[in-house]
Amino acid sequence: MMRFNVAPEWRLRRVSDAGQEVVVRLAPRLIHSDMVGLKQAAVAGLGIVALPGYVCRVDVRSGALRRVLADWIAGDSTLTALVPHRQGLLPAVRAFVDCLATEVPKMVAL
Repeated sequence: MMRFNVAPEWRLRRVSDAGQEVVVRLAPRLIHSDMVGLKQAAVAGLGIVALPGYVCRVDVRSGALRRVLADWIAGDSTLTALVPHRQGLLPAVRAFVDCLATEVPKMVAL
């Protein structure tokens, strides 16, 4: 989703010190609403981009992309599982939510 009327900036935090945040103002050469399009632009050499690991993992491992600012992260994501409120969850639903909690962090890691 494009965010209009928002200053182009990155809010970066050190991996080792989550409390320290640095704001980097950007002068983007390309604005795109799709992470895959941004990744393709970076692979083509148009600049750097902040992407989640699951979007660029293969390209980083193959050498098509290179990590810069590796000691910094550009943001966090939240996944929320909404379930009906009842006396108890069905075992299958509980197992699914537990699986998400265990597996999703592995999937998004670079």
